[in-house]
Amino acid sequence: MKINTSRFGEVEINEGDMISLPDGLIGFPELNQFILLDHDNDSPFKWLQSTTDPTMAFIVISPLSFRPDYMVEVTEEEVATLKLTNPNDAVISVIVTIPMDPKKMSANLKAPLVFNLSNRVGKQVVLKDPQYQTKHFIMEEMKKFSQRDSQNDLKKAIQQQIANKVDNEATTK
Repeated sequence: MKINTSRFGEVEINEGDMISLPDGLIGFPELNQFILLDHDNDSPFKWLQSTTDPTMAFIVISPLSFRPDYMVEVTEEEVATLKLTNPNDAVISVIVTIPMDPKKMSANLKAPLVFNLSNRVGKQVVLKDPQYQTKHFIMEEMKKFSQRDSQNDLKKAIQQQIANKVDNEATTK
């Protein structure tokens, strides 16, 4: 099947790869059929391209790529809507906004997209967790977590040195 897009021109897609969002997206309830397109081969970004409106495409990313502690809690009703029986079939993406200054790109962690890989049905959910907002700056989040990882690595190295010193003192006595 071929679809027209404003960004990619005419694109050949497999109908089996289409994703249905029965409720649409927040602000776009009429957009129900999408396809995920790669941004670049090595890029973590993808395009959620509407198959019915060539001008509508959203940049999405896995939130775990910049926020490894991100947790999505879905209600039983949302699980039922997605017909999600196996948690391993769930994939989470978030919509990204890229302003003129790409360093200020942000992700909406408040309203992630949850996809069921087995039946290709998705839903945008709104999380109640107050730590998540509609605008999380991706670069800042990445820095926070890399600093935290560096601090944890440093703590582990210091603890290992202390343990080695204690072991060495115990064996020399």
